[in-house]
Amino acid sequence: MTTSETDNDAEWRAQLWRKMAGHEKAKDILMRRHDIDDRSAASLLALCAEQRRVEVAEIARLLGR
Repeated sequence: MTTSETDNDAEWRAQLWRKMAGHEKAKDILMRRHDIDDRSAASLLALCAEQRRVEVAEIARLLGR
């Protein structure tokens, strides 16, 4: 791997981890507010993202207000 490829891979991995952290934050907020389990929260987030054509990260940001 070249340095450029390694840098791109590291950047991609960092973005993925940030996105996953946003998903976890949104799930945690939903679980606390609505007393639902992890799977239900993940399903609800996916449905909201699909129906509203919104990224889960944006949903997490809105829930965190």
